[in-house]
Parts: sequence; structure tokens; C-alpha cells
Amino acid sequence: MITKSTIHIPLPIYITLGVILAILSASCGAPRPVRKEEAPPVRARPAVRIDDLEKQIHALINRERTQQGLSSLTGNEELTRIARKHSQDMAKRNYFSHQSPEGRGFSWRYAQGGYSCGVTAGDRIYMGAENIFQNNLYDRVVYLNGVPRYDWNSARKIAETTVQGWMNSPGHRKNILTPHWRSEGIGVAISPDDKIYITQNFC
Repeated sequence: MITKSTIHIPLPIYITLGVILAILSASCGAPRPVRKEEAPPVRARPAVRIDDLEKQIHALINRERTQQGLSSLTGNEELTRIARKHSQDMAKRNYFSHQSPEGRGFSWRYAQGGYSCGVTAGDRIYMGAENIFQNNLYDRVVYLNGVPRYDWNSARKIAETTVQGWMNSPGHRKNILTPHWRSEGIGVAISPDDKIYITQNFC
């Protein structure tokens, strides 16, 4: 017999440079009772490979670009290291921003990583750009008699919802579809509370 059930649904958050989009959950009253057959099956926490997830996101980004008649971006190992380090810092220190708690942005991180970006397009020189996204390892967790059951996401779904989130945001979409970018780095980190931080750096 089910004596108690609650549902918690995490929400993705995404930010692009100069544009801040926050998704806030709204209360809809007490959660409805969950029948046993509606609950996710009991499964172990998935082992998500960071490098595999980064590659999947990169491939989906290039699919979006080629569908718009743009050239594919090459994978940039230096930018990947820089992006991954920022994601790891956000996961470790529990913040979500282009700016670190010390107020340092992506230009500082490029310099700290020994990387210099200068792409000439017309009469302008572009020094890079950054997108960030917060996703989740699970869509929902249902507590049945105090026992959690997680609706875990696959790496493929995490990659797809990340890119879809960026493409549905004008600021993110503009960065992704900027013609003069030639390369990118995707960096992923997972926090102890199952949040997934994704940083995308361009040059």
C-alpha cells in the first residue's frame, strides 16, 4: 500500500552572454497521488561519460549549423579544457553565471588558459563568445513511501535538450549560428546533486 508520494521535477537553466533567462517553477497546489504503475522503475544512477556527452553536444551543434548552410565547427581541445574548467568551477562552488564569484568572465578564462582568439570578419575582430546551460541527470523523482525513484536521462537526451534549449533562445542561437566562428569547445561537469553544467566557448 502506498502511504505517501511526492514528485520533484528539476528544471533546466540556460544563459548566454548578455542575456539571462531564468526558469522558475510555479506551485500548482499539492501533488496528486501517484499510482504505483506511474512511478519510474527503480534504476541505478547512470554512469554518464563526460567526454562522450561533450562530443554528442558538439555533433548536434554542427547539425544545426549545417542545416542553416553554415560550415561545421572544429572541436578545439584548448577551448574544451577552458570550458570544462568553468563548468567544474560552477559545479563545485554552486553558482551559475558567465561571471565567477570573483567577477571574472570568459575573456579572463581564455587568457588564463593561454588561449588567444581573434577572428576577423569585415572591419571587426571578434574575441570569442560563450554559452552556458544547466541541465539535470533526471527529469523527475517520485517518492513512494519515502523511497526515491528517479526518471534518469540518457546522455543522448541530455545532449538534445541542451542544444534545443540554446536554439530556442535568441541569444544562444545567435552565438551558435554566427558564421565567422571556426571552432568551439564544449565542457561538461556534474555536481553531487545531479545538476549538469555545460559551457560552450567559441572562436
